[in-house]
Amino acid sequence: MNLISFNPNFARILLLSTAFVVSINTIAGGRSSGRNLMDDYLQNKTSTNPDASATPSQRFILISNNALVFNRGATGVDNDDFDKKFSLAKTLTNIRNTSNATTDSSNKQLLNSLLTTLNVDSKTNGFVTMDLQKRAQEAALSELADNMSPTAIFNRFDLSASNGQHCGEYRVVYHKNNGNRFFLSFEAKYPNPEIKKGKAGCFAVADFWKEIGGMSKTDALAQLEKFFYQGLEHKGAQLPAAINFAHYTHGTGQVRSNTFVNNLWQYREFKADINAKGENIFVVDSVKSNSLDDLFADERSLDSDSLKASKVDFLRDHYNELQSDSNTINDNNANANANANANANANAKNKNLKTIIGKKPAELDSSGYSAKMIVNRAKAMSCSGFYQDSNGAEITLNVNQLKSQSFVYVDEQGTLSLELIEQCLSDWAVLLTDYWQKTVEKWRFAEVDISGAHNNFGGYYNAPNHPNYYAFATLQDDGSITAWGRSDYGGTGAPTGNDYTKIYSTSRAFVALKADGSIKAWGAPGFGTIGVPDGKGYTNIYSNKTTFAVLKADGSIASWGSGSRSTPSDIGGYTYAPSDSGYIKIYSTAYAFAAIKADGSIKAWGHRKYGGAGAPSDKGYTKIYSNNAAFAALKADGSIASWGFSEYGGVGAPSDKGYTKIYSNEATFVALKADGSITAWGYSEEEGTGAPSDSGYTKIYSTRDAFAALKADGSITAWGGSDSGGIGAPFDNGYTNIYSNRWAFAALKADGSITAWGRSNAGGIGAPSDNGYIKIYSTKNAFAALKADGSIASWGSGSTGAPSDSGYTKIYSTYSAFVAVKVDGSIVAWGDSNGGGTIPASISNPIIYRLKPLNE
Repeated sequence: MNLISFNPNFARILLLSTAFVVSINTIAGGRSSGRNLMDDYLQNKTSTNPDASATPSQRFILISNNALVFNRGATGVDNDDFDKKFSLAKTLTNIRNTSNATTDSSNKQLLNSLLTTLNVDSKTNGFVTMDLQKRAQEAALSELADNMSPTAIFNRFDLSASNGQHCGEYRVVYHKNNGNRFFLSFEAKYPNPEIKKGKAGCFAVADFWKEIGGMSKTDALAQLEKFFYQGLEHKGAQLPAAINFAHYTHGTGQVRSNTFVNNLWQYREFKADINAKGENIFVVDSVKSNSLDDLFADERSLDSDSLKASKVDFLRDHYNELQSDSNTINDNNANANANANANANANAKNKNLKTIIGKKPAELDSSGYSAKMIVNRAKAMSCSGFYQDSNGAEITLNVNQLKSQSFVYVDEQGTLSLELIEQCLSDWAVLLTDYWQKTVEKWRFAEVDISGAHNNFGGYYNAPNHPNYYAFATLQDDGSITAWGRSDYGGTGAPTGNDYTKIYSTSRAFVALKADGSIKAWGAPGFGTIGVPDGKGYTNIYSNKTTFAVLKADGSIASWGSGSRSTPSDIGGYTYAPSDSGYIKIYSTAYAFAAIKADGSIKAWGHRKYGGAGAPSDKGYTKIYSNNAAFAALKADGSIASWGFSEYGGVGAPSDKGYTKIYSNEATFVALKADGSITAWGYSEEEGTGAPSDSGYTKIYSTRDAFAALKADGSITAWGGSDSGGIGAPFDNGYTNIYSNRWAFAALKADGSITAWGRSNAGGIGAPSDNGYIKIYSTKNAFAALKADGSIASWGSGSTGAPSDSGYTKIYSTYSAFVAVKVDGSIVAWGDSNGGGTIPASISNPIIYRLKPLNE
C-alpha cells in the first residue's frame, strides 16, 4: 500500500512483516490479485539500485493531484453538480442496465442484497467455512440509494496489470449523509481498450486522466461523467463506460463497504452477480489479499512439503478472510490502546514469534531495524492498520506512518487524509508519470491532423480543430517547436522559446499554447495569425477553417481570424464571439462556431450561412455536431435541433426523439438511435437519401460524399456518392472498424485483413492482401496501415515511399504526406515533399515531453 525506501535486505523484512500480520487482529486487505504496474515500477527501482528510495524524491508537474482524485468540497467543485452527475442511484442503474439479468429489479433491491449479507454469521470460502460478525444495524439501513452522496473519485491507474490485461481501477466513493458513518466504494476494473498493444494499450486511459488534471473542476466533472457512465473516445481509442456490471463481477473489480454503525470499524468486499431468479445482486467476496500467500514467494527452498502442497489453496483465495476488522472504535484516541492490545494478542498467540522477529534483523545484517519496526510495518500492511491503527508509528529508519482521516482516505466533507496527500497521491503520480513518459508518442504533433479529422470524431467537421493541409508542427523535449512543410501554411516561422504544451491548427496556420496559458501564432496571415489575444490563462483552443476560438477557465471566449471569401465580420467568428462567460465547449463548421454552456444553452457566431446565426434559444442540449455549413444539437431526450445552410441540413432534422449520436460528412447529417436505426437529412441529391431502413447499426463512418454504417455482426451498408464509397462496400461480415479519407473507405477485420472501396486513385483499390493490421491512417487520397509489429503498408495517390522496416507505433498526416513514429523517437516521412513529406535535416533528436520538478 505504501512505498518506503529500504535497503537490500528489506524485502526479507517486508516478508517477515507480512507473515506477522496474520497474528494480530487486523486481517490484510485492499489489494487486488495479480501483478500490477506499481509492482513493476518498484522492482525496477530497487533492482537497479537497491539502496535507492523506492520512489523518486521529486514529483513532476506532468501529473497533478487533480488527475488522481476529485473530491467534494475542493476548490472549484460544485457539490450539487457532483451529487447530480454521480448519484448512487445513477451508478446502481448503470450496473443493472449493463448486466445480463433476466428479471427486473430496482436499485433498492440491488443495494439491499448487499446489506442483507451483513446479517449472516458465516460463509464458505472455497471449502473453508469462515465466521462473520453480524452487523445488524448496518443490515437494517434503508433508503440508502437516496441517502448517500458521492465523496470522491479516485484514479488507480497504478493497479493496471503488468501484462496489460486491464488498465487499473477507477473508484467512486459514497458516504451516508447523516447519522453513523457508512461508506461504499465502487471500484471498477477497467478493460484495456487496445488489448493488442499490451500495457501500451492503456495509454489513452492514462492520457485521459492526465488531461483531467489540467481542466477546471467543471470541465473535469463533465468529462468524468462521460468516462464513468457513457464512455468516450480519446486519442483515437474508444474508452468504455467504467460503471458496468462486468467491471464489478467475479474476476474483475469489486464494491467495498467501510462501516462504523456497529461501532467497531469493519471492511467488506462484494461482487456483482445474478441469482437463480435472474436478478441483479451483490454477493460477499473475500477481502484481498491474504498475506500468507507472500510467504511462498521467496522461501521456496525453505518451505516444508505441507506448505508447498497448500500453496495452491492460498493462491485460490481460500484463506482470505471475508471481513477486515479493527479492535478500535471510530476514535483516534483509542489508537494507543488498540496497538497495545494487538501486540499483547499477538504475543499470546505465538510466544516464539517475537523471538524470531527479534533475531531476523541481525541475521539479515540489518541492525538498524528493530522488531518493533517490523511489527509496526505489519500493522501498516493491514487494512485497519494502514487506515488507522499504525498512525504515526515508526515503520523504518526515521520514517513514520502518516495519519489517515479516521479510518478513511477521504471523509464525508471531502477532506483528504495526510496519508493520502503526502504518501499515496505522490506515489500514484510518479507511477502515472513514469508510464506516460515511457508510452507517450515521442513526437507531439498538432492536436488534430488530417487522418484524425477523418477517422476519430464521427465526421471531418466534428473535430475540435481544423487540420493543417500542408504542414506539420511538433513539440521538442524542452517545449520548443519545430515545423516543416509549405511555408505559406506554417511550415516555417514557428515561434522561438520553449515551455509550449500543445499545438492547434486552422487549414493554413498554427497556434501554440504555453504552460502559462499564453498563445503564439504563425502561418498564413488570413487564417488566425492576426489578432491573437494577449494575456494568459487560456486552456482550450478550438478552430474552424480560418479562425481560432479559445476558452478561459471562467468559460469566457476570445476569437480571432479571418478568411478570403467575405469581409472579416462575416467570416469565422472574427467579431461575433459572445461576451459573457460560462461556456464549456466550442464546436465549428467551416466558417462558424457554436459554444455550449453547462445548462445546455447555445450561442453561435461567424458566417451566417455556415451556422453563425439561427442557434436554438432553449436549453438542455448536451452536444453539438457539424458538417461544412450546418450544426445539429442533441438533447438528453434524444431530440435534435439543427441550423445553418438549409441544403446542408440546417433544416429538416427529425422531429422525434431517442437519438444517441449524430454523424456527418461534408453536407449531410445521419442520426443513430439506441436500436441502431438511422435517419439522414441534408444534401438530398446523393448522401442525404439512401440511408438503410433497417436497424442494428452501431457506428457510422464517412467520406466527403458518402457514409458506411457498421452492424454488431461486422456487416457494412454504404450509401451516398458513387465515386466516394457510396457503392462497393463488401458483402461479408466480421469487420470491426472502418477508416476513410476524402474519397474512399478501408474496413478492418479482427484478423487484421483489409477491404477498401471508393475512388480508385484515392485508395479505393490496392489495399494489402495480407492480414495482421491493427489500425489505418489516411491523407486526402491515400491510406497507410500499421501492423502489430510496427510495419506499414501504404496505398493510394501519393503513397509511395513508405518505410520497409518495422517498429513504428503511430502515423500522422497532412493532405498529401505521412509521418511515422517509432518508440525510440525516430521518424520517417513520405508523400509530397511540399506537404510535409520531407523531414528537415535539423531534426535529429526524439521529441519527448519535458518533465519539471515542482520546485523548479
